[in-house]
Amino acid sequence: MQLHNGRSKDGISWEIDNKRISFICDDPEIGNFVYGYDPRVCWIEDRYYVTWCNCYHGPTIGVGYTYDFKEFYQLENAFLPFNRNGVLFPRKIKGKYAILSRPSDNRHTPFGDIFYSESSDICHWGKHRHVMSPRGRWQSTKIGAGPIPIETIEGWLLIYHGVLTSCNGFVYSMGAALLDIDEPWKVLYRTEPYLLSPQELYECVGDTPNVVFPCAALCDAPTGRIAIYYGGADTVTCLAFTQVNELINFIKSNSKV
Repeated sequence: MQLHNGRSKDGISWEIDNKRISFICDDPEIGNFVYGYDPRVCWIEDRYYVTWCNCYHGPTIGVGYTYDFKEFYQLENAFLPFNRNGVLFPRKIKGKYAILSRPSDNRHTPFGDIFYSESSDICHWGKHRHVMSPRGRWQSTKIGAGPIPIETIEGWLLIYHGVLTSCNGFVYSMGAALLDIDEPWKVLYRTEPYLLSPQELYECVGDTPNVVFPCAALCDAPTGRIAIYYGGADTVTCLAFTQVNELINFIKSNSKV
């Protein structure tokens, strides 16, 4: 599993570089790239930060950045192993970088809560706060942050995945929550039903069956349209659209915190 750069003129048709991203790193131990997957890209101030599930004696959160998507620089891993689903907030909160993550294990983790952490330098992370835990039905086994949170007047819009354990294995679905704008570890609203679950053939059949895994979102402020990119069965990249007002109204009308 490797990270590759891609470009698109319309957000639908993509040209993916065949050569994987080769990070520039000052520390050869950290820069010894083994694998990377589930990347998120986040613009903060003057550069694009990239976080991903990085191998360093097990899965942890890799952090890097680029100015131009030509040269990529790798920083220190955010956390010790084992951790996944590292998702940065798109601006500093009270002067600190902020990230969501999901502590895990070295295999197909059968548990997982979302946590919040802060950093003054994007290297040393602390002030860890619990955000939310799994609960019944489609999100009963584990949960994890998805795309970069979207700032709205109602709070941070967080799209996330939830997992249930069926007799045939894990089933990944998509949900959403609204977090407090100043203290994002406080959940204001959270969907009781899922937004999207694996129903289509390309979501149910593939390298990992029964997976809807949201990983990126683009929000067009003038129109309110959100494009959500999600993995289907760990095999294809899928795209779904919604309107921010409709989504927020659905979350608030179908919430259980």
